[in-house]
Amino acid sequence: MFEQNQAFVWNGKEKKLKIVNRLPVYDINELLGIERQKELLLSNTKAFIEGKEVNNVLLWGERGTGKTTLIRALLTYFKDSPLRMIQVLKSDIITIPYLYDLIYEYENFRFIIFIDDLSFNEDEQEFRDLKIVMDGGIEEIPENSVIYATSNRRHLMPSISNTDDELFPEDSIQERASLIERFGLRIGFYRFSEEQYLNVVKHYAKKAELILSDEELITRAHEWALVHGTSGRSAYQFVLSLQIL
Repeated sequence: MFEQNQAFVWNGKEKKLKIVNRLPVYDINELLGIERQKELLLSNTKAFIEGKEVNNVLLWGERGTGKTTLIRALLTYFKDSPLRMIQVLKSDIITIPYLYDLIYEYENFRFIIFIDDLSFNEDEQEFRDLKIVMDGGIEEIPENSVIYATSNRRHLMPSISNTDDELFPEDSIQERASLIERFGLRIGFYRFSEEQYLNVVKHYAKKAELILSDEELITRAHEWALVHGTSGRSAYQFVLSLQIL
């Protein structure tokens, strides 16, 4: 299964892997405006593939800035390597130790456990489940596995909490910080500047071979941004809209 396939989805209820047969193909060089973020993630992933000890990674920040796409693009970038990716839903976090049992048996492969759009409310059990999973408890975590996660929140939890009602609010603050600290590499993604946004728009417009003057393109891109924002995703969707009009 791992010889012939790169990506899988973990079914925690049935303790089984589903093969991803229709892999999206992303050219990592097409992800613009996040050069430093790409450099950090590629370096960590390359070291992991080479068998080195690396950090768990959290990609956090603005919506539409390429966090999830960047992780998916690793499969294309490292296509001819032992890298494999397994997506786990938040509701299945507690079952990751069963996944570890499977990973242990295939030491020739390197597994990224991918958790997308990760965030918690303070009363969610999955918050504590993930801390246990990432620590391993009394069971050793497979050295050929690492966790990559994305989140729109820097600290994975809302900034407003109920700690003001607690006798020792510092204890709750420490608990909130204890999970984020388990991600040794935390990569921030920020809102694009106007210049970054327009550069991405021009790139996609050129790729789509749009017949439009630079002046009109920029004017319409500004109008689009008033409603949709200035993210990379917004720029891509703007050019898509021009192609169908």
